[in-house]
Amino acid sequence: MNGKSNDAAAFQANRRKGGFPLILWNSLWRQVGRWTAGSTIFLALILSLAELFSVLWKFLARNANILEIAAWVIYGMPGNIINVLPVGFLFALSFTLAEWHANHELAAVFSAGLSLQRFLAPVVLLALILCGTEFLVQDVAAIPLGRARNELRNRLLQETGSATVPPALMLRAGRLVYSYSFFDEKRQRLLNPVVVERDAEGKIIRRISAQEARHEEGIWIFLQGDIYTSTGQGWQWEPFDRWSDPLMNEPPSSFTKPTQDARQMRMGELRSFMDFLRQTGIPVVEAQVEYHRRFSFLLTPLVVVGLAAAFAGRYRRSTFLISLVLSLVTATMYYVGQMLASLAARALLIDPSLALWSVMILFSVVSLLAFAKAKT
Repeated sequence: MNGKSNDAAAFQANRRKGGFPLILWNSLWRQVGRWTAGSTIFLALILSLAELFSVLWKFLARNANILEIAAWVIYGMPGNIINVLPVGFLFALSFTLAEWHANHELAAVFSAGLSLQRFLAPVVLLALILCGTEFLVQDVAAIPLGRARNELRNRLLQETGSATVPPALMLRAGRLVYSYSFFDEKRQRLLNPVVVERDAEGKIIRRISAQEARHEEGIWIFLQGDIYTSTGQGWQWEPFDRWSDPLMNEPPSSFTKPTQDARQMRMGELRSFMDFLRQTGIPVVEAQVEYHRRFSFLLTPLVVVGLAAAFAGRYRRSTFLISLVLSLVTATMYYVGQMLASLAARALLIDPSLALWSVMILFSVVSLLAFAKAKT
């Protein structure tokens, strides 16, 4: 036994004083944290290199310089870290528990009267911290840098981005239909807009066309155009230099959202995007899948604790290899379950919230039972 096993004796002193096993907890916290950071960075670098090698020939064909290529790789690192963090945490916890068991250090911990569940209390706290960290890093850094990464790639490869503005936009269940030649996001204006207003039966009651429309004080101001209004017996024509209507109050962001990738939206943007899709009648399933997948994925570190603890100390031989392999196999089943649930939701076979959260709840129950019944 090395120095860690001596911590069990220190635990007895703490126990007699009515304290907590702070020495053991500190040792476990440091070891799991160190291995989590190392394995996560290692896996993220491998993933980044795999992405780089898949497009490196395209960058070289476009004569991209080394600094631009390095920037593209760096922009993707936060997202890759978020994706591999649960796997890195699982590896770190499985490795640490297997090592402690192989060196008979867990036996020393148990003989000191400390159960595995109480021994892993700081790891549960670490898992909660990782859940919050994942959310913040993804929303604050990973998604904005991911957008910058896509823009850099499109510029280097001279490709058309996925955020191309659609030629038309239908709002309020088809009551308003906007068409335009270009949306200037920076100046918040529409060029050559045409707005068709229809009644509940779908009949056109008004048509507004202009050279330009600017978003000012929450509404659209149409400049240099004309209006055709249905009178029931014909059409009334009226030219204008400047015209507005409180009905034309759609936010400028609506004119770019229909073609944006939900995976590149922050949580606030994703929620408003889903509301927008519901109002316009555009299918919202893809955005719902991403919304629920993102929340359920954030809880993965908590599931990992139970999966790793389930195999700790159960095998006398090949302890490290068996514990690590079984933990990784169980985690792989979890990821495959989430993938199949996402596919089923996108195919409209099951509601997105039910599909994603049923997998999370199932594995959470398995994880809790495994944690509660872990050998101690």
